[in-house]
Amino acid sequence: MSKEAQNKIRDLIIDMMTEGVSTGVLTEVEAMAACSSACAAIIATMMPAQADEQVAFHTAEVAAHRKARSN
Repeated sequence: MSKEAQNKIRDLIIDMMTEGVSTGVLTEVEAMAACSSACAAIIATMMPAQADEQVAFHTAEVAAHRKARSN
């Protein structure tokens, strides 16, 4: 997920929670808890992609090192 997409989602969550508090549907504590849970879910979905990228980078690095040693 791009940084821009993350920022848009964050802004949407904040706007929705602010609207919920201002209309009395949510208390401030409920809104903060909902924001926290939403952020945790977003971070959890980003972690596997980050790990895959790091593993791919490391694998390419090791392969290049082995190739250089074999020549």
